[in-house]
Amino acid sequence: MTNATKLTLKKADAKELQFLIDCEMAAYAIRLTGHDTDYTATPDARGNYPRKHFLGAIDKIVERSLIGAMGVLQQRLDQGYKIFLSNICTPEVTAVGAGILYVSKPESVQAENAKKIAEEITAKYNADIEVHNQKVYAQEAAALKAEEAAIVAQLKAEDEARAAQEFDKRVQARMRGTKTK
Repeated sequence: MTNATKLTLKKADAKELQFLIDCEMAAYAIRLTGHDTDYTATPDARGNYPRKHFLGAIDKIVERSLIGAMGVLQQRLDQGYKIFLSNICTPEVTAVGAGILYVSKPESVQAENAKKIAEEITAKYNADIEVHNQKVYAQEAAALKAEEAAIVAQLKAEDEARAAQEFDKRVQARMRGTKTK
């Protein structure tokens, strides 16, 4: 192979997988549930990244008025949600009067989401390993083909050299036979 790095087969590593799950759960703990840009995906021809639904521990309540938002907040509190406040997620009334509040999900919902996230990360991790290993197999197949082509070329060159030697011997034998007569 020319300047290409030789790839090796990759196996699933439980510690690496757990690290990826832990990182995603850390992001989950401070993320709003909803659609957002997925920067891990491949952008389209215009450079736009696709959107993806992300699970988050925080839900956003948006209603036409603060009174309406407070009513939804009370319903959520009755379901086990808790009011969530941070520097970024603060209660707000927009210029048009819409009320925005933030709540964190109950532990039971977060546990269900954690299972979904772990399954998603595990599936993606295994798929990435499979793609990597397919590249390794393709690289090995290309190397074998190149090696086989080199062997065939070498054998062909040896056959041509042997045929040329035999031809020369025949020509020399005929020339000796004609000289003596």
